[in-house]
Amino acid sequence: MLVAKKELEYNYEEVRTKKKIRTTNKKKNNKALYRLMLMFIATIGLALSLIVLQRYAEITKLRLEITELQAQKIRLEKEKDDLMAELEAIKSSTKIEEDAFTKLGMIYPEEGQVVYVEVEEPTISGENETEDFNLTAVLKNIVNFTLSLFKGV
Repeated sequence: MLVAKKELEYNYEEVRTKKKIRTTNKKKNNKALYRLMLMFIATIGLALSLIVLQRYAEITKLRLEITELQAQKIRLEKEKDDLMAELEAIKSSTKIEEDAFTKLGMIYPEEGQVVYVEVEEPTISGENETEDFNLTAVLKNIVNFTLSLFKGV
């Protein structure tokens, strides 16, 4: 009997030791899983931060480009206004007259140099000519329309 008690005690301690090993393994696995999860979350956070930073850099780049384009637009509008003023100065009839007198040596014509030409107004005789004229205009419009359709192809 004494031997049987020792065997029971021995088995009991053995089972207890095995349970302790299992709990420590579970704790080690939980710690490893916790560390892995923490690293995964940190990596995701870092990736999101880098994406946001990259987007802010892109926004800044686009704002700089917009500013440069606005400056170019203002510069081109000023150049356009200068060219329009120059064109108006060239087109003015007083400037043309002055250049004709000074550069080309032109003068106004004298009374004997002016010749008047009489032009008779054409008269339309009869309705047949107006019908032919209208028919010709209609046919011309149809042909032009048809040709414009083929030009687009």
